[in-house]
Amino acid sequence: MNDKKHVIVVGAGIAGLASAYYLNKAGMQVTVVDRGDGRDNCSYGNAGMIVPSHIVPLASPGVINKGLRWMLKAESPFYVKPRLNKELLNWGWKFKQASTKQHVEESGPVLKNLLLQNRSLLIDFERSEGLDFGFQRNGLFMLCKTEKGLKEETEAAEKARSLGIPAEILSAEETRQMEPDIQMDIIGAVYYPKDSHLHPGSLMNQLKTLLRKRGVQFAFNTEIVDIAEEKDGEIVAFAEDQQKIEGTHIVLCAGAWTPLLTNNLGLAIPMQAGKGYSITLQNPRRSPQICALLAEAKVSMTPMMGKLRFGGTMEIVGRDKSVTPAKVSALKKSVINYFPEYTMGDLEEQDIWVGLRPCSPDGLPYVGKTDKYDHVYISTGHAMMGMSLSFSSGELIAQLISNNQADLAHRLISPDRYS
Repeated sequence: MNDKKHVIVVGAGIAGLASAYYLNKAGMQVTVVDRGDGRDNCSYGNAGMIVPSHIVPLASPGVINKGLRWMLKAESPFYVKPRLNKELLNWGWKFKQASTKQHVEESGPVLKNLLLQNRSLLIDFERSEGLDFGFQRNGLFMLCKTEKGLKEETEAAEKARSLGIPAEILSAEETRQMEPDIQMDIIGAVYYPKDSHLHPGSLMNQLKTLLRKRGVQFAFNTEIVDIAEEKDGEIVAFAEDQQKIEGTHIVLCAGAWTPLLTNNLGLAIPMQAGKGYSITLQNPRRSPQICALLAEAKVSMTPMMGKLRFGGTMEIVGRDKSVTPAKVSALKKSVINYFPEYTMGDLEEQDIWVGLRPCSPDGLPYVGKTDKYDHVYISTGHAMMGMSLSFSSGELIAQLISNNQADLAHRLISPDRYS
């Protein structure tokens, strides 16, 4: 019976909160534990995009060659810090193995189902809970400055359309007609009408408030360092301060820190932290209505309830959260390169947010139950798409714990796929 189930959720990012929401909705007792204060995780400063269009995983043909070229440029959107690290080398080898056309073909339908379900769940969540977190369902632009960039995005759009994701190829003028409030230096764009955006911080804060009202317990500044599954099926989570938290099930949603726990459990969950940055303009001089990705620069732009956020870069440098000036400079230059009404002065005085995205080597999340334990579940590895995948992942976890089956469970996102 669900009323006898007490689920410990490790991690208070969007993956953990979404899991807690659906577990609570299913009638289970839930305790959310987080190593921080609940305001410093990767979910707060991200782009807030909901992107059913992103059905191609990061691990895909051509990415490695492009990444190697980017690594030679200080201001490139991608960088891997060379180091003799066993986990990094293992991750890199698996990334290479996954970067195939077959992997893209197999992953597309799985990602599509998760992404579309996540969007549907967010719509239902906003309506049923009566919340306002700036959820705007007016699409996304892939803005292109070059013919090469537009060609690549056109090919991606054709792939999306083959899976039933609508996409439109637009000229520069057609794009400006849809977005007249901001000047853009582009030659064209791809428009995905099913995509949307929201204010991630607003969603997170309201979700935590809602969960507290419904009896979910939170233990912040509590770092779980070990987990044990007892013979009677009970789960014990051991905190760094010797505190013990007992339950019947546990869901690991600790983002880039998840491997620190799974390694102790003997589970192979290859993961690297992908450091990203964002800058939020509190009073933008010009602001669009539709979120966008600057295709060649790999930079996001999201209007957020009167503010405007730019984000990007991917640095694989361990769990180092220090700011790399060259990456921030590249982010700012990209903004003024695509949007000439902005100047470096508009961006210089803004705070820089840094977050670590949990990246699997094959570009797919880890969502489901591990076969090695009876009551250990995982929802992590969502990389840049935490907002786009965490609600469908949370629903999946709740279905598994409630009924031992889930509609969207799949071997490609199994936590055991590298075991």
